[in-house]
Amino acid sequence: MMKNFLFICMLLLGLSTSALAQESIVVTGVVTDTNKEPMIGVNVSISNIPGLGAITDLNGKYSIKMPPYHKLVFTYIGFEKVEVLVKEQRTVNVTMKEASAREIDEVVITGTGAQKKLTVTGAITNVDVDVLKANPSGSMANALAGNVPGILAMQTSGKPGSVSEFWIRGISTFGASNSALVLVDGFERSLDEINVEDVESFSVLKDASATAIYGSKGANGVVLITTKHGKAGKINISAKAETFYNMLTQVPDFVDGYTYASMANEAKITRNLEPLYKADELEIFRLGLDPDLYPNVNWIDELLRKGSWSTRATLSMNGGGNTARYYVSGSYLDQQGMYKVDKALKDYNTNANFRRWNYRMNVDIDITKSTLLKVGVSGSLQKANDSGVGSDAIWTALMGYNAIMVPKLYSNGYVPAYGNDNGDRFNPWVQATMTGYRENWKNNIQTNVTLEQKLDFITKGLRFVGRFGYDTENNNWINRRKWPEQWKAKRFRATDGTLDYDRVAEERKMFQESGSDGLRNEFFEAELHYSRGFKHHHLGGTLKYNQSSKIKTVGLGDDLKQGIARRNQGLAGRFTYNWNYRYFIDFNFGYTGSENFAAGHRFGFFPAISGAWNIAEESLIKKHLKWMKMHKILLNMSTHAGKVWYNVYIMIHRKFKNCTHSLMGKASERCRFLAE
Repeated sequence: MMKNFLFICMLLLGLSTSALAQESIVVTGVVTDTNKEPMIGVNVSISNIPGLGAITDLNGKYSIKMPPYHKLVFTYIGFEKVEVLVKEQRTVNVTMKEASAREIDEVVITGTGAQKKLTVTGAITNVDVDVLKANPSGSMANALAGNVPGILAMQTSGKPGSVSEFWIRGISTFGASNSALVLVDGFERSLDEINVEDVESFSVLKDASATAIYGSKGANGVVLITTKHGKAGKINISAKAETFYNMLTQVPDFVDGYTYASMANEAKITRNLEPLYKADELEIFRLGLDPDLYPNVNWIDELLRKGSWSTRATLSMNGGGNTARYYVSGSYLDQQGMYKVDKALKDYNTNANFRRWNYRMNVDIDITKSTLLKVGVSGSLQKANDSGVGSDAIWTALMGYNAIMVPKLYSNGYVPAYGNDNGDRFNPWVQATMTGYRENWKNNIQTNVTLEQKLDFITKGLRFVGRFGYDTENNNWINRRKWPEQWKAKRFRATDGTLDYDRVAEERKMFQESGSDGLRNEFFEAELHYSRGFKHHHLGGTLKYNQSSKIKTVGLGDDLKQGIARRNQGLAGRFTYNWNYRYFIDFNFGYTGSENFAAGHRFGFFPAISGAWNIAEESLIKKHLKWMKMHKILLNMSTHAGKVWYNVYIMIHRKFKNCTHSLMGKASERCRFLAE
């Protein structure tokens, strides 16, 4: 009995203690750095309790409600994580230290591979991939606008699946219509065929010292994208689904029929002409008594939705062992159009919809301890839907129609036509719903093999990289079109009140048009890399040979030139040297050629040289101005389009309280300061 009694007492005591432990308490405090400056935006969370958290305010203060006997976790980018066990205390003040990794160790991706940020002498920006992921756009080119300094993006169409043109630091004089060169895992490919969830790193090369190695292709800047690869360990499965509701931001506001008719009269009167409409006709417009002859149509409301849904989903898996690792992903994107559709249509949809399916597989195999083989297969399937006449024609008609031109439909169901142009000038609602539909399919398959071989047995720091890529692209489009019978009502009604109609165009049943085209791309690159340090001396070098071929395979027609491959060939190199991370020199060159040019003028030499002085590493600065983290003065010169170009930069990287600022100023012909 006594044992049972003691057991029950201990059980009750444990339950009461557990209940007390689970009672929530409010913990407050201040987070500062080692300089006693308050830190803004520090994440404060509770270990093993997801969903509970807080962030510090402008004064570094926080307040969080939590159960006692749990750990508070403080995290901030660039600082070491801090964990504090909360027992009975109600105030927890924390001092956070900067992470041991310094700016000297931060890595950026350049045209010749990974490089420490401190050693970079050109304008290179690492793009935060999370920012691109948070953008609701289905295209990475559209997501770049406003998120990446120095990039100009212009979207010329609001149609789903449309892609922005973008330029890096303006439009180059060499081929002004060309956008930046995009390289995915070292291969020239399109930016808009990539699922943003597959991107590991994203870098933008902006000036000639960084892009000279690509020759004329890099005249408008270079975008370098590295996709995700597998990591050794257990299988890691990730899934993500998102839905966005896109609304019209700004739409032209058209006047109503009565106002338009009144303004038309004023325009005539100011020219000493008779008004178009009498007073009683204006009253008919105002009251809407005769929608056939005196229509008042708000074409924006008739044609456009208030918004549309977009959905994207991704499923990925990675894992492997020490010998082989893999990354596999699949994604789906669905963008709905803004046009209203005729609900009576059951067999097809005339809205401007866009769908895309992406897949990617990256496999890394360690053949030996010094030999790495990378195999990648990726691709996308796109389907774009539209009305029979196309969105461009619909939008042109929408902007060209006024409220009184023609009704949406005559009251007897006739399709109205404007003018006598054989029925090709019907209103935008008819164009969007009664002209059939278009389908465009685009299929891309991309394969690549990369071999990386360390050559330390020859000399330490030497390695070889070889790449081969084979891509195919096929486009197929089917346009199923039709024309409704069209009528035009005469100006005045008959004596009995009926309308007389003139038939402008006969009905044409649905007919079909189709076409296709295709391309084949081949790439080959061979690179030698060397990187080594000797006490205070750090040397680096790259020698690269590349060739590519693009040939049309489908839709050649009868033009012999369409069956000739467009080939490019080039030799490029880079040499770098720095002394104690204080003085830097960087020489790049590209000797590239293209068969697009005439014989004897196919190759061009594109050199660039740059230097930098990191004044923050000077002993005087380090002793008396400790707040300086990385202040560099950079000078680069390059040849382009037969001219010599030079740029002077001032790079500042320092910590102001809780914010780390990186700025780069540029001076050329006229001195000016540009934030980068």
